[in-house]
Amino acid sequence: MDMKLLLLKKEGESIPVKQKIKVIGNLNNFADNDISFEEHTTLKGLFGSLTKALKESEFIVIAVSSDIYNKTKIKLMAALSLKTAEDGELVNKLSSLGLDEDAVRNNALMPENADIFYSADGVCSGFAVKKGKQQIAVIPLDDNYTDTVIKRGLVPYLTGGSAPKPAPAPKEEAKEETGESKPEYNFTDNEKAVAVRTLNILRENDIKIAVNGNANSNVLRSLGENLEDFNDYFTFTPHIEDRGDYNVTDYTAQMARSAKGLSNADFGACISDIFSNDECDYICISVATDKSALVRKLYKEENETDDRFIAGAAEELFALISEKVTGNGAVGIEIAQDEAPNKTKTGKGKKILLAVLSVILVAAAVVAALYFIKNKTAEPETTTEATTEITTAEPETTTEAPVKLEDMVLSDFIRYEMVNGIQKPEDNTPAETTTVGAIDSEETTTEPVTERSNGLPSVITVNGTDIEAKEAIARIVEAEMSKDFSTEAIKAQAVVTYTYLKYRNTGWVVDGLKLADAYSQEVYDAVSDVYGKYLMVSNSNPVPAFTPFTYMSAGKTASSELIFGVKFDYLGGVNSTSDTKRDGYKVDTLLTAEDIKTAAKAYDETINFGEDVGAWLAIKSHDTAVSNDVGYVQTIAVGDREISGLEFIYGMMKEKGLASTCFSLSFDAENNAFTVTTYGKGHGVGMSQTGADRLAIGGAKYGKILTTYYPTTIVISDNA
Repeated sequence: MDMKLLLLKKEGESIPVKQKIKVIGNLNNFADNDISFEEHTTLKGLFGSLTKALKESEFIVIAVSSDIYNKTKIKLMAALSLKTAEDGELVNKLSSLGLDEDAVRNNALMPENADIFYSADGVCSGFAVKKGKQQIAVIPLDDNYTDTVIKRGLVPYLTGGSAPKPAPAPKEEAKEETGESKPEYNFTDNEKAVAVRTLNILRENDIKIAVNGNANSNVLRSLGENLEDFNDYFTFTPHIEDRGDYNVTDYTAQMARSAKGLSNADFGACISDIFSNDECDYICISVATDKSALVRKLYKEENETDDRFIAGAAEELFALISEKVTGNGAVGIEIAQDEAPNKTKTGKGKKILLAVLSVILVAAAVVAALYFIKNKTAEPETTTEATTEITTAEPETTTEAPVKLEDMVLSDFIRYEMVNGIQKPEDNTPAETTTVGAIDSEETTTEPVTERSNGLPSVITVNGTDIEAKEAIARIVEAEMSKDFSTEAIKAQAVVTYTYLKYRNTGWVVDGLKLADAYSQEVYDAVSDVYGKYLMVSNSNPVPAFTPFTYMSAGKTASSELIFGVKFDYLGGVNSTSDTKRDGYKVDTLLTAEDIKTAAKAYDETINFGEDVGAWLAIKSHDTAVSNDVGYVQTIAVGDREISGLEFIYGMMKEKGLASTCFSLSFDAENNAFTVTTYGKGHGVGMSQTGADRLAIGGAKYGKILTTYYPTTIVISDNA
């Protein structure tokens, strides 16, 4: 069918590209023509395009920003002369949310005989109607509602001619209610202390939390009700039971986000019911923002009562809120969604078997990533992955520029954001324009940016300063890779850099990124040759790829799933055997017993060590990048604690300068010391810079280098 997409947003509002791509990606298969959004900021403009579309198109989709959705929906229905009525299903859903009568009516008002696309809680539901020979669909454009409205409404409508009524949530996993009276929780001193500490953190940061008001939320009330100011910082929102086809962890994340959406709180939170799987009981807890949700899955210990289990989960949720508010995080491994715990594990430290970070992306065909974050400090990391052996040559034309001490080179910056989430600009204050390091004056005369799209930029704002875009990328590249690298390798690095800045989708504004004080003509020319080119995931998923890179691999790059806990099909690990011939490929570092204990206790003072020093460190899982016995480390035991290999290198042992997440251990009993043998330099994921240089020396062009290290991706250009 011939399809037309119209979009209405507020004046000055920026709709994320990924939101629009999600809609387009879901509708592409139904359209005979190429589709993209025609955007408007006034109803007059929208109605003009709608009038034209009614003459030319069979199916018209009108997407409206959620902030003006209901107001626009009512005016559209009037403009189209549609008879309206309040939908009973929506009234039932909305009545339990505590909304005022006008809000319930505005959300429930729909065209008579329309197919309604129900959102999870009823707010901002969409619809489709027939108008003459044409069909018109109206949907919200918002992270909280678009996915459900499209997947459970619009797509089924296009497929079968009608939208389904909301299905009751499946309950087969949940434990049956016993009908017993509400239990009296006898909280431990530690549980009370965690609640007090969390409330103090919320006071200090003036942060409000909205908790989804399901059955188990009562335990949070009980734990906090006697604390001063508890009700000032915690609110409890109505619970809407609509699991649909979500698994438990994703549903818990959605409930946390829903709580935030129904309040003015800074974060949403949720503690799930008790669920059972493989004879094991578990609870999921979550803390969420608009863009992401941190979820942990907690397993019940043997002989533990339900009440004690729920009370312990409440403590963990308070602790998780503290972590989210203060910026503490974690990294670990992705395991099967409902994998049961090892029956032999006991003790409080083993209860949290896994945690997952569901990065809720609004790009078509992107799967929510699940990974466990463990990061002991909220400050940006400043330790680089390895000391680069290639010295940056002083270019003939240079100008000095200040660099903040806390700024990170891009490879470290990507790793930091992978663990802690993409850092959004704090405000829209116009940045200062500069021409630092310019090649010549004609290249650098710029005006302050007035609109921040994700298309080809003329300037990039780095650390609060507007810099001509090519210059900014040249300085980012120069900080990682000097002119001594082959030109095609530098070009590949420039494309990787541009791709990641585009992938961040922050309007080409970035803070905390280190720039070289100056850059060479060779690097600038290489950047100019490929400026605007980036890696796209695929034709079916036309979004920028995630492009981490490393200085030197261990002979094979690591999979993103093993190192970061997030799977990307194009980051599964590839051979880069030339790296094994490089200077500095293999390095031995001695760690004494005192080194280990001091670093571990500084990282987490609760880590305990036995009398046998030889058992203090033990690699638990790794791949086979070097041999069957040596590879990139996924998990390592330190004393009585298990952490990821990434966190061991860049968190716990960051002051020791260990070069790579690919390492082996050997113990010297006589001296009570471990030798850590590292292979390569860096985390190991994505393009190897030294491997790229070797390919370039062998005649490979930048495009070949990129598709070698990011297979299946496609090089395209914003200049097209």
